[in-house]
Amino acid sequence: MSLTTQNFKIGPCSITYKGELLGITRNWSTLSFKYSHHDVKVNRTHEQIIDKRLTGMHAYFKTEILQIDAGVNQLFLGNTTWTMDYLGKRWSLEGGELLIVPISANDKIAYRMPNALIINQGVLSFSNTEAYTLQMEFESNYNDGEEILIETLDADTCERVTLERDGTDSISLERAMTTYIADKLGMTVDTDIFRGRIPIGVDGCGVRVLGKTFEDDSSSNDYQVKFSCINESRNQVMNNIDNLEQQFPVYGESITLDGEDKTLKMVKNVDMLLSDEIADEGKIKMFGELLLRIII
Repeated sequence: MSLTTQNFKIGPCSITYKGELLGITRNWSTLSFKYSHHDVKVNRTHEQIIDKRLTGMHAYFKTEILQIDAGVNQLFLGNTTWTMDYLGKRWSLEGGELLIVPISANDKIAYRMPNALIINQGVLSFSNTEAYTLQMEFESNYNDGEEILIETLDADTCERVTLERDGTDSISLERAMTTYIADKLGMTVDTDIFRGRIPIGVDGCGVRVLGKTFEDDSSSNDYQVKFSCINESRNQVMNNIDNLEQQFPVYGESITLDGEDKTLKMVKNVDMLLSDEIADEGKIKMFGELLLRIII
């Protein structure tokens, strides 16, 4: 008997609760099954168990999701405030259908809890440099007229969610970031700040897109951008680098990319270099760099 790795599954799932898409899973999710029993004993066996009778069946789903607003709204029970008015009420009335559907077309199994309750906790995590996440836990609950606690479905019969990444190209981004940084420093593009490398023999600055980081569980684009400065004056290089470094971090600013406004979710300083000397057409000049991380 052999196994093929083609049958190994990977990838996030979409979480739909009460007909509303809450988001997609991130990092981990667990679906656990628990049983409770009544131990059957007789006098002649003393404490030995001779049989077990099943008295309870429980299914729990614990997850961490991206796109948090809809999930938080569920935790708030559809209100803008969280009050104690719901204490003592039957939570079964607040339950609803939970669908767990894999995004990967290779995974053919989805899961459905016909009457799931949000239980125990909701942990909302705010991050400086990553997407916010929400931890939620659901319990499959009995409901009159519905004997099913949890069932598997053919995922192809469910509505699958697709991840759409922003179609940003590096050339357009490099142009847009050159203009964006020029505005920050009061410079003029192609005069004292340039896209890519700084022309030979010119005192000025350059903006380059170095690369991109790929995250499987996020639709954001994460780039590294380098700002460089060359000048005979060490003070001028240091002033340019310092002035730009003091502009960041920022969140939610916009750039114009091919005539369309794009939101920079984050611009953050990563690294700074100030002390290099380089030769430029026979002259010794000062060179400095500022490495930025941007998320679109």
